[in-house]
Amino acid sequence: MPFLREDGAPLDELPLAQRPADGYRFALRAPLVYVDDPSGRRYRAPAAGEGPPPVGITDLASVPTPLWGLIASYGRQSAPAVLHDAQSIAAAALDDDAAALVQRREDDDVFHRALREQGVPVLRARLMWAWVSADRERTYAGWRGWLLLAQVALGVAAVVAAIVLAVVAHPVWLLLAAAPAFAALAWGGLARLVIALTYPLALLGPVLLVHLLAVGVFRLVEATVELIAGGDVQSVVRPTVLPPDDRAGRA
Repeated sequence: MPFLREDGAPLDELPLAQRPADGYRFALRAPLVYVDDPSGRRYRAPAAGEGPPPVGITDLASVPTPLWGLIASYGRQSAPAVLHDAQSIAAAALDDDAAALVQRREDDDVFHRALREQGVPVLRARLMWAWVSADRERTYAGWRGWLLLAQVALGVAAVVAAIVLAVVAHPVWLLLAAAPAFAALAWGGLARLVIALTYPLALLGPVLLVHLLAVGVFRLVEATVELIAGGDVQSVVRPTVLPPDDRAGRA
């Protein structure tokens, strides 16, 4: 088992305290350790109280509420998410975007390996890795990060167009779907990230749109009932990620 307690025993429980009791953040009550098989390196997530907040604080996997029906914020991914939050906090504390970018690229790969070792399915683990990696590039890579995301958007459009044209015109248009993969090669080591974002977004986009539409209708009904009952309409939508001024905890 790659996740251990600090004394070296297998991690048989994840000691978290929900703070506040009705909140969306959790405090790690005891440190956990992860042993990365390829490198043999030991990574440690400190407990709350070992440093000033947000040290030891996690929101588990930062999955937006509307997508919880597809990927939960907790489960087999919980321990990797807690570790990744700790690593993200440490990277942000470097106060140097270049250094933080290098550190986060390593940490995000460790996050992916930990997800797989915990039994998270291949596609789900890849999507979670791609999500945190895209956020990393956007946060620390400056204009290059935004350029990467722009290329992903264009690639998604190209794949969708290829599928539509293949259906309404001629199957040869499917060749256009290969263009984003070739274009991704220009990013070198980041090519796998561009590909991992482009094709799932293009192919799963319709599913996401239907899911979000259903959630949106439910939230609208829920907010209407809350308004009629004289309650707090804002309570219908609770935050599920850390504030924008906190660049940690992006697992």
